[in-house]
Amino acid sequence: MKKVFYIGFALSCALTFQACQSADKRSSTTKDSVQGDTNMVNGNHVAGSESTQSGLDEEGSTFLKKAAVGGIMEVEAAKIALKNAENAEVKNFASQMLTDHTKANTELKALATEKKVITADGLPAEDQIHLDEMKKMTGSAFDKHYIGMMVSDHEKTVELFKQGTLNRDQAVKSWATNTLKVIEGHTEMAKKIASDLK
Repeated sequence: MKKVFYIGFALSCALTFQACQSADKRSSTTKDSVQGDTNMVNGNHVAGSESTQSGLDEEGSTFLKKAAVGGIMEVEAAKIALKNAENAEVKNFASQMLTDHTKANTELKALATEKKVITADGLPAEDQIHLDEMKKMTGSAFDKHYIGMMVSDHEKTVELFKQGTLNRDQAVKSWATNTLKVIEGHTEMAKKIASDLK
């Protein structure tokens, strides 16, 4: 009789424990789905916010991916310039590139994450080969190469960001517009240094 009682007691404990566990799972699932839904405010679904959840169009996604690669290239090239450049103006320019493009890259990564766009964390092979070649250059030869590259790259980047300012996504448009002003400033600086180096 005692044996039957203990088996019954153990069984009821097991069932109670199982019920508690599944209730915990349900509550954690509910909590996670609320946190994961960007249309939820204080646990309530916000009507009319569905359109903001549609994500980026192809142009917006492509813009962020290209801008990410360009930004990484600027930072890596600036690091080399700080070591290999001879001219003080070139070194100062490289320092500015490192500061501004590191900031822009951080902002871009956050924006891309928010928009669920996967951007590169490294460079394509051909760009990496170019940087490896630059590491072998020094002095005035390096200065001219780096600044020439900066003029060319920034002119292309200005065109890319102008396209970004036309994107229908407000966050992408706003970031592109603000960053474009900085890039246009870089372009003018690079052109001035290039003419001084001749």
